[in-house]
Amino acid sequence: AGEYYDDAMACLDDIRARGKVPIVVGGSGMYLRFLTNGKPSAPASTVEGKRAAMEAIEAARKRGGWSAACDALRDAGDAVTPERLSENDWYRLTRAYEIVVASGGRDMNTFASAHASEGNASSYDFRCFFMCVPRVELYRRIDARVEDMVCDGMLDEAAMLLNNGVEVDSCTAARAIGYRQSMEYLSRARRGDIDVDVESLLAFVDETQQVTRAYAKRQYTWFRGEPEGRYLWIDASKDREELSHVVMDAFVSDVHQGGGEDMSVLSKEALNEIKRYKARLVRLQSASEQKKLLDRIRNEML
Repeated sequence: AGEYYDDAMACLDDIRARGKVPIVVGGSGMYLRFLTNGKPSAPASTVEGKRAAMEAIEAARKRGGWSAACDALRDAGDAVTPERLSENDWYRLTRAYEIVVASGGRDMNTFASAHASEGNASSYDFRCFFMCVPRVELYRRIDARVEDMVCDGMLDEAAMLLNNGVEVDSCTAARAIGYRQSMEYLSRARRGDIDVDVESLLAFVDETQQVTRAYAKRQYTWFRGEPEGRYLWIDASKDREELSHVVMDAFVSDVHQGGGEDMSVLSKEALNEIKRYKARLVRLQSASEQKKLLDRIRNEML
């Protein structure tokens, strides 16, 4: 995220120098917070600190798995990060533990929220918008997108990573949602732990859809936690022409007025609808699409 900040600020400066207006589009809350607040001054990782954190988290894991490791981080002074991490995201959990110990009890969120003494993010007037859609509609879009990714090359990329010696969970790319599940699926198939058939394929797709929907849920939580007035929440299910006018009106106003976070609060009816939610296959509902993908896996990726 720190490297992103440096690269992004260079891009913003270049775009503004050419008389243009930069538009930043994305969903990574930490990266956007760095950009709008400035680079935080969290303690740099050290060999000794990393080793101590790994030993502490590993000891907790042996006592009681992920739950016990999260409790260890809470006991060290960070009660926020465990609620924001995907289960089994050991890398980020360990880094959070290292930070809170090295800083004497200050958690990651404290550093991420603070303005850095260096940097020029404050020289920009950021007009921030959060595009929000009804949760079930969002989940349907996510599920369809996962199917497209699986059918259109994500497994091929995962096979390429494995073939080049990249192991599951060994680096940031191998921990990314989608890639991690793809690499795990192919690794298990290569070892002979699972059969490459319709059942295992659809189970892998379902798992990837579930973790992606969980990530979207955490994004809502993250952006609701941003400073009041930072983001203007917009119902993105509305007509695009109407949306463009809302954004442009806010852009040209003298003062940015955020708000609208209440639209993310789910009604009782919406909560019940989510509880009943089940993914529906789109592309992979077709037997011919399933066969085509399975043949590619067996012939090109194992």
